[in-house]
Amino acid sequence: MASKEKIRKRGRRGGRLRLHQNLREKRKVLDQTGIYNLSTKVLTEAQIKVLKKGLKYAPTRNIDKFETYVDLQNFKKNLCLKKYFLRNPLARTAPIEIYQHTKLKEKSNFYPRSMLSNEINAFEQVVLKEIEGLKWSKNSSNLTKREYLALKELNQDNDIIIKPADKGGGLVIMTKQFYEEEALRILKDERTYQTLNHDPTLRMKKLFTEYLNEGRDMGILNNKEYEYLTPEYPIMPIFYFLPKIHKNVEKPPGRPIISGIGSISSKISEYIDILLQPLVLETEAYLKDTINLLQILGNVEWHDDYTLITSDVKSLYSIIPHERGCEAVKYFLNKSGTILEEQSDFILKGIKLILENNFFNFNDTFYIQKEGTAMGTKFAPCFANLYMSYYEKSWREKWKENIVIYRRYIDDLLIIWKGEEDSLKEFLNCINTNDWNIDLDSHYSKTQVNFLDLTVYVENGKIETKTFFKQVDTNCFIEKNSCHFEKWLEGVPKSQLLRIHRNCTKQEVFQEQSNYLMKNLEDKGYTRHSLEETREEINNKERKELIKYKPKVNQYFKEGEVPFIFTYNQQNWRIRSILKKHWPLLLKDPLLKEILPEKPTIICRGAQNLKKKLIKSHYTSRKKNNNMFGISKAFHRCGNCRNCRETGNKKEAIKTFNGEKITYTIKEIITCFSRNIIYLLICPCGLKYVGRTTRHLNKRLYEHIRNIKIGYEKHSVSQHFKIKHNSDPHIYRH
Repeated sequence: MASKEKIRKRGRRGGRLRLHQNLREKRKVLDQTGIYNLSTKVLTEAQIKVLKKGLKYAPTRNIDKFETYVDLQNFKKNLCLKKYFLRNPLARTAPIEIYQHTKLKEKSNFYPRSMLSNEINAFEQVVLKEIEGLKWSKNSSNLTKREYLALKELNQDNDIIIKPADKGGGLVIMTKQFYEEEALRILKDERTYQTLNHDPTLRMKKLFTEYLNEGRDMGILNNKEYEYLTPEYPIMPIFYFLPKIHKNVEKPPGRPIISGIGSISSKISEYIDILLQPLVLETEAYLKDTINLLQILGNVEWHDDYTLITSDVKSLYSIIPHERGCEAVKYFLNKSGTILEEQSDFILKGIKLILENNFFNFNDTFYIQKEGTAMGTKFAPCFANLYMSYYEKSWREKWKENIVIYRRYIDDLLIIWKGEEDSLKEFLNCINTNDWNIDLDSHYSKTQVNFLDLTVYVENGKIETKTFFKQVDTNCFIEKNSCHFEKWLEGVPKSQLLRIHRNCTKQEVFQEQSNYLMKNLEDKGYTRHSLEETREEINNKERKELIKYKPKVNQYFKEGEVPFIFTYNQQNWRIRSILKKHWPLLLKDPLLKEILPEKPTIICRGAQNLKKKLIKSHYTSRKKNNNMFGISKAFHRCGNCRNCRETGNKKEAIKTFNGEKITYTIKEIITCFSRNIIYLLICPCGLKYVGRTTRHLNKRLYEHIRNIKIGYEKHSVSQHFKIKHNSDPHIYRH
């Protein structure tokens, strides 16, 4: 017996070993496509195909007629606003202000309906009629049925978490257990985070409201700023992390992020960021972007005693002490001389308030950040930039004779050093020995370094550059058949080839790197012929023109135009054709003909992509019922009101209803007493009526019943029942 037991154990161990080997082999294959499956889930072929398309990929989208109706109403409103201000121009005399103000303000709800004309109404009616007649296209989807099913399975799989990799554009699939353990490992750093035993939203809202009231009372905030910054319905900030797959493929550490858009402090942070940005632009080491760096390097004449240095500040955002960071901001505020002391104090108070009260939620537990720059807050880059500039001020004068170039993009430094290696080492030791919590990871070379998206190298006594491709970079270009506007898709290869042409100082290197790029784009469905044509067009451009900043212009529409904006879908060209066909109606309006072009300006929003379908910031380990009572999301009839007693609707709960082409699912708990409802009345003869009400549903429905009973002829529902059904309300359903 003993020997048999041992044999069975060996068999199990051998089987487990083979299983792990198989998983590792499959993982290697997936790694090459940019998919890192760290879970135990075995992906189907269809699921792999869907994930390979990348998070920017948009599945085919059919027209949403109600959404298009809303877009048309917004267009009508904008036409009326344009007419109103053409007739009533604003007097733009700027008041004398002692404090600096921003252009922040709430979006206006002003709608001058008096500007509606017969031409606008006629345009709306004929466009709506033609859009209503558009048919759904069934046979031109960019995903197969299996791929749609695979996407649905991935979306509904509660045992895995899908996140984009921190670098390289890959996609990481993790078990919920691993994701939660890594998040808790980050959050258990007691020096940085503290667990809260309650939801602090109300207390925080009071603190920030008092701060804003103070700013308004002092005149630092004008009324428009105050209304914009006041958090009426704040959203809870959510913690999540992106796996650093470039650090460890098997157990990647996480880069913590807080999704704080719409939170209590997000708009105040936006206000502070606007006021700090001009200070950052004036700092000595400020680097705007790659174009700025190429301009600087183009003016450097290389010498034999020069050395290239790159440095990276480790965890910059999390190591900045609150007091010293505010000290740095105060120094640059005073140095600027453009902001009065009272407003400087107000800005600093706002920064401290945000830094000390940066709370968030993870897995239904509340936390507060105790140290470092508030994660997810908008002013964080400016705050970090000013802190680094303040730190650099403490040693820069001492080494100015040796520093030929010193530029920094937030926490990434590029230095060209003049001098011997011994003095260079002394310099690096000096700037790395400090009481600022700054730890620099530095590399230096006489021949080549990588910085941002550039490889900077020396050849024949001259500085040259080319595009730097990271080892973890994956082919994450969007596929050619994605549900995006065609001209936008055509611009993807052009923008990438322009970038390579801009980055490469040598023609032969441009040819080499563009070949690599074009191979990746071919894999995504772009034709070799079109890519060759685009490359030839780009190659004919002077590189010196590509490293110049162009004046900012609106690439979508000219000033004064009123664009029609809608979400891109399969019927894109039909919608455009309808708008162009009936555009002359608007040109008959006496005021509009002065400002509208001969053809409409049409802009498409992006359709929902895979990122919106697969990636979720909020995480919870508990599987919850729909609510505390376990009631399903549906319409629940009460059984007691007149609507329930006097109509043909006998179902206790309605979860779905059938439209013309698809089945709609009710996504909330609705009762006879719910408000703000879109409802459907169904007649036995097959006719359907869609209505909406902001009142209690039972009150609106009873109005229909009463009108049917009395044979009211001025409403389509009661008129139909009088003609066809003898004014009997008992046969209709809702």
